[in-house]
Amino acid sequence: MGVAIFTGAPAVAEPLPPVPSVVAVNSIELARSLPIGAEVTVSGIATTSSGDFESSFYDKGFGLQSGNSGIYVSDPDNSVVTVGDQVEVSGVLADQEGLLVIRPSAVTRLGSAPAVRPERLPLSAIGESSEGRLVTVSGIVSAPVVDDLPYGHKILVSGAGGNTVIFVNTQAGLDPASILVGRPITVTGFSGQYADTYEVLPRSKDDVRQGFTGSLSFGS
Repeated sequence: MGVAIFTGAPAVAEPLPPVPSVVAVNSIELARSLPIGAEVTVSGIATTSSGDFESSFYDKGFGLQSGNSGIYVSDPDNSVVTVGDQVEVSGVLADQEGLLVIRPSAVTRLGSAPAVRPERLPLSAIGESSEGRLVTVSGIVSAPVVDDLPYGHKILVSGAGGNTVIFVNTQAGLDPASILVGRPITVTGFSGQYADTYEVLPRSKDDVRQGFTGSLSFGS
């Protein structure tokens, strides 16, 4: 019986296409439960734009939120993220002066999404449980504005059941002379932390409004 001889090169199997990554819907909530140094991939909607807090955070980072969980992405580069962008971030969890952050290795803009609506909270609720989220608070300005330049200005706001610090970065463009002791204000911003102090960081002067209903902006 003859022997069949194959002289052609053996067939090479085509490589399988890469499996797309699947990011859990509650990925930010899961990330917040992990230890410092953990590698994570999260997705969400940007609640602040790149560099809104640069004067005090020293980076071009941004807030990211999914559902009722949020986190700060401490981006040393400018990823040009704006409010309402849908973003996927891979990186490592770190502690930044008490604030849980992601130091990213990759930031991918996936498109646009409806902007996150801030959650109205009492002043007493600003703390670890609100950290990373977009919130709105109201209260009475209870002390003169503290000059903390070149980082920004501090506004102490008090009300029934508690008080909190409003930290306004220089990028916000707010005139501190427009903030008067004894006046009610309503502030929307990122719920953050510096050392032992929890604070709300408005993104712009339009996030700081007179009264409890927020009908008129300071500096307008």
